[in-house]
Amino acid sequence: MAYLFVSDYDRTLADEKDGFVIRENLAEFINHFSSKYPFFVVTGRERRFISRLAPTLKPTGWVLENGAIILYGGKTYINAPKNWAEIRKEIIKRLEEKEIKYSVGEVIVYVNNIDSSSLDLHLEGAKVEWNRNDAMILPKDVDKGRGVLFIKNLLNFKGKVIALGDSQNDIPLFRVADVKVAVSNALPEIKEIADVVLDKPNGQGIIDFLSKILSGEIFL
Repeated sequence: MAYLFVSDYDRTLADEKDGFVIRENLAEFINHFSSKYPFFVVTGRERRFISRLAPTLKPTGWVLENGAIILYGGKTYINAPKNWAEIRKEIIKRLEEKEIKYSVGEVIVYVNNIDSSSLDLHLEGAKVEWNRNDAMILPKDVDKGRGVLFIKNLLNFKGKVIALGDSQNDIPLFRVADVKVAVSNALPEIKEIADVVLDKPNGQGIIDFLSKILSGEIFL
């Protein structure tokens, strides 16, 4: 059986206590694991932040901006509709009218640390996904799960998908997975839908889990 591993970054691999900078032992472990199994990091972050936070992390590929940007084989794939630029202009206009601070990626629009009731856009073609109190505004058909489906199609992958996550925006990731794994610091609603809940948080739990796969202690 072939396996494809897809993992969130913040609070799944990287610890908030470290400022979300990847620990070197974890980066080295993931780089080694990626030589055995395809391993993609699937995150809401932009590539400019990943290059600062995880400069030594070299997985098989990346799914960035919650599924909108795919990096694989030295190529960049944009997973967004052609009319997104115009929709995004309207999103930015409405945010500025409400005096809501935001930032933009290559596709995504970010609004950090905001209450959900304050972000009421109702814009056709767009949706809001949450990572705890941070909002990510995306094309309506883009999320982590669809990013993984894009990867499966790109690789012509037919085996099992194993997803690792911790927060709300990992729910679409879990929907396309055959095995759902939550770190011990995951939100309760993520643990409820997980097939496996790890004993340790963040990268500590990931290293333990993946080490047992490499040793044959765990069969998926």
